[in-house]
Amino acid sequence: MTMDHDDATDARPTDPTAAHGDRSVDSGKSRRVRSLGTDLSGFQASSIALVVLVALGGVVATPVAAGLTAGSSASSVAAGPTASVAVEAAGPTGPADRPEIDGGFSRPTYTGVAGDPIEVSFTAENPDGPTYLLIGGNRLTDTGEPVGFVDVVKVSGTSDITINTRTLGTDASNVESCGLEATSCDLTFVDENGDTVAENLSALPTATGAGGLARPLVPQRYRLAITNGTFVVEDSGVVTPTASADQADLVLQKPRFREDVEVFTTADRDALGEDVDAESLDALRENGLDRSVVTKGNRIVLGFESTGIWGALSHFAAERGAGPIEAGEAVDHRVLTDLLKRESGVSLRVRQTNPGMNEPPARLDLSRADPEDVTLIPAAATELETPDAPGRFYLVIDTSGGDHFTEEPEPGDEFAVEFALEGTEGDRYAFADGAEPPAAFGSASGPSDAAQFPYWETGDSTVRAEATFTVRERFLRYDHVTDDGEILVEAANGRITGTTSLLPRREMTATFVNDAGDAPFRTESPLEIADGNFTIGVDLEEISPGTRLNYELYEGSTLRDSRTVVVVGDADNPDELVIDDAPENVTVTEGGNLSALRATARNAGGLTGEGQLTLTVDNGSAVGSWGVRLEPGKSRTYAFGSVTVDLDPGTYPFTLRLDGDSHGGTLVVEQDPATTTIDDEGDGSTENGTDTGDGGADDGTDVDGSSDDGDSEPNSTAPNGSDSGADSNDTETDGDEGPGATSDGDAPADQETDSVGMLPLPFGTREAFGGTVLVGAIHVLGHWV
Repeated sequence: MTMDHDDATDARPTDPTAAHGDRSVDSGKSRRVRSLGTDLSGFQASSIALVVLVALGGVVATPVAAGLTAGSSASSVAAGPTASVAVEAAGPTGPADRPEIDGGFSRPTYTGVAGDPIEVSFTAENPDGPTYLLIGGNRLTDTGEPVGFVDVVKVSGTSDITINTRTLGTDASNVESCGLEATSCDLTFVDENGDTVAENLSALPTATGAGGLARPLVPQRYRLAITNGTFVVEDSGVVTPTASADQADLVLQKPRFREDVEVFTTADRDALGEDVDAESLDALRENGLDRSVVTKGNRIVLGFESTGIWGALSHFAAERGAGPIEAGEAVDHRVLTDLLKRESGVSLRVRQTNPGMNEPPARLDLSRADPEDVTLIPAAATELETPDAPGRFYLVIDTSGGDHFTEEPEPGDEFAVEFALEGTEGDRYAFADGAEPPAAFGSASGPSDAAQFPYWETGDSTVRAEATFTVRERFLRYDHVTDDGEILVEAANGRITGTTSLLPRREMTATFVNDAGDAPFRTESPLEIADGNFTIGVDLEEISPGTRLNYELYEGSTLRDSRTVVVVGDADNPDELVIDDAPENVTVTEGGNLSALRATARNAGGLTGEGQLTLTVDNGSAVGSWGVRLEPGKSRTYAFGSVTVDLDPGTYPFTLRLDGDSHGGTLVVEQDPATTTIDDEGDGSTENGTDTGDGGADDGTDVDGSSDDGDSEPNSTAPNGSDSGADSNDTETDGDEGPGATSDGDAPADQETDSVGMLPLPFGTREAFGGTVLVGAIHVLGHWV
């Protein structure tokens, strides 16, 4: 039974493998294709079953091979190269002298992406002449129109052929296309009456009236057939081999695009050293950080993912002799430059978004780039399916300088990145009119058609992948420094810490030197960087707080920083003042002073400290304060003889405070034995100086209810609790003297600078003496290139 073209369309199978499922392969036997005669009298066009295709995204039907006798096999299905299968066309015969051919495909269907290379494995043997691979020649299911253009590739022997679908059928084809003048082919195209209509591909479109492809190979299903070079051209323009050893399908999918850009920063080439492959993605990641802020002089890495562009990139790589494009292997960046200049609809822009007033923005110009400044690395796709081709490329850009930026990037510059496949709804890319085969990279509309990606359909518009990155200065920021820039390091901890914009690959060493004293000190420690932080460890257990060390930071033999390191007890409180010694209990007589209350203050930090030693009693009626100024490691004892106790007999808690340290005790006020209290209601008798009568008032309140404040004695405290005479004793520990060394007077001598004397209250905070510590950012290395 025969069917016309419309019947063939309606009768196509819905299972993509259905047409191959009935194929019978006789393993171990080889059936050969015999040349057909030229007698076409019995030929009927309707006996040729047309190949009907369903557009990708819908049901894909496997075509029934045209010109097959009933029960014959359309293709081998065994994995790997198959046994040859003889296929004879019913109806007309071809030239009588065509040789027999053997061959088979390794699979029934080959799947790839339109615009990318695809590998087709098969065997083909013709001892008496050439063998040809037919590509295309069937209907396009998205339009219902036949494919007027067919490419025939000359092959021989067992072959794994890589077909560049971007250049197939054009003047830049990467295979031995019979459409190229340099390829000698023996082809014959006859019509349904057996008359020769063409003997080469250039004459075929005119002879069939179907015309050539309107654009590069579209996402569609195409026929593959191993033939002897004879074909029948139907009135509709469909081209069918008169004989084929085997047939298969080539399914090209629509390119896919990932709408985000991977961004990370990595070390510069010099930092990596000669032992590290600076063009290896693994090395770039290992010596970099996942961040979009790049330190001046380091490299920013931008990763883009798309299919449909790799055929063009492969072509330009071959033109430049850059070798094949393979995942993980760096390629000349000028290949990408060629793509952006000559391939329509592909664009990449890197430009500054925050130029200064009247300043031009910096832009990336790949055409001016040196290979040392820009590297192009293809890679396997992370999300997209890309058979036989990479799907991702990385652009590694140096920020230290060079001609690849129109203006040299500076710290603070911000950049926008955009990679796009452009399209205008309602338009399609088309080859330029004229020569056959068409020019691979010449569009029908010339430069005005530059914004149209070749594989977008009329309903597609531009897709973009966008990202940003920022350039910043090279710096080390120490966590603990003084306002003079001295670094503070704790003796017990022995760690200098901070943040940095440098990457972990930097190898830096710090030296610590102290030539003072009997035993000179010198040591070296590496600077270690991790996650934007740095640490320098140094053993300072034998170094006392207050010691100053000369600190120098080297990268190799290059000095990067030089300053002073001060050893302290607590880096967060480097001038810490503490109360070393004070009594737990103090007993005084009513109306007396607190000369028995003495406290020793010590500077436990590494810097000269200033603060206030204050005394308060629970109700605040007896207070005093000393201004304290001590050098590192020094001590001094302070007494409160100038403070008069104006308290009734009893027990009171007291507190001494100094720079965050505190000491508590108990103050016992005893009644003056020379005082007798008269009780108006009692008998006036006393016992041990205490009135035992019922009328005595012991609450300090007169009979008439007025408050008994009492008159101030000559040595009583001032209203603020401090005697201007500073009648206080002090003891200083200095050098070899112990804590018991006491000065002659109650107050520190005028010439001594460790104390600032008794202070009036209320008193201020330690800031009143001028802060000595600034914990914050110190930018160094700003002079680096």
